[in-house]
Amino acid sequence: MSGPPPTDAPPPPAAPPPPDPYRCPRCNSPFDPFQEYCLECGQRLIPYPGGGIWRRDMWTRQSPLWFWGALIALFAIALVTGAIVLAARDDDKKGSAQGPSTSVLSAPAFSVSTGTLPDTVSGPTTLSTGTLSTTLPTTGTGTGTTPTFSTGTTGTTSPPPPPPPPPASGGLTTWPSGKSGYTVILESLTSKSAADSKAQQAKADGLPEVGVLNSSNYSSLNPGFYVVFSGVYDTLSEANSALPGAKSAGWSAAYVRQITP
Repeated sequence: MSGPPPTDAPPPPAAPPPPDPYRCPRCNSPFDPFQEYCLECGQRLIPYPGGGIWRRDMWTRQSPLWFWGALIALFAIALVTGAIVLAARDDDKKGSAQGPSTSVLSAPAFSVSTGTLPDTVSGPTTLSTGTLSTTLPTTGTGTGTTPTFSTGTTGTTSPPPPPPPPPASGGLTTWPSGKSGYTVILESLTSKSAADSKAQQAKADGLPEVGVLNSSNYSSLNPGFYVVFSGVYDTLSEANSALPGAKSAGWSAAYVRQITP
């Protein structure tokens, strides 16, 4: 008769834990869901277990389905954009084929009133303007006889031209006080004596009305310079006409500038 089993017998071994579905069966390295091969040993991984988990995680960032969905959406947007561009280009071609529209301009209508010339013209018989005398006929006809003029010594009817600017020291020209006009600037210097020397040289080159301006006294010039100029002109076209002469005389950096007090 056998006795009772010993009480100090070791317990039966525990069952091994279930394998982790996210670890490689070969090298036991972890892997992400839907990963087809192990990155450590290259083992082809088992399919992802559980259909419910597939439906739950199929649209996660690890799933490739979101990538294909985004790619299909971008392709659809590209197709729509290309269709819009083609339609716009077809409209432009149709518009250019038709040509520009033409409009007909109608001449304005003018009303002309006709009347009969008077038979008699009354008024002064002699007009005296200085030394120019004009005699008008005392009678006329309906057809309008051309009057006769008797002229003596022809006088000046237009105002005299403005006097030239007064010469400055050394024969240089002084810009008229308060005048706004145009000139040809030959050079700008920071020394008064150097500017006077350049002005004498320009005068010796045959340039007209050469002088020196203090740029601080004129709003159209940058202050702090002594400007050598040539000519005092009322219009921009007159100054532009004189510019080639200054350049041909050796002042290649000359330019036209407005002078405003």
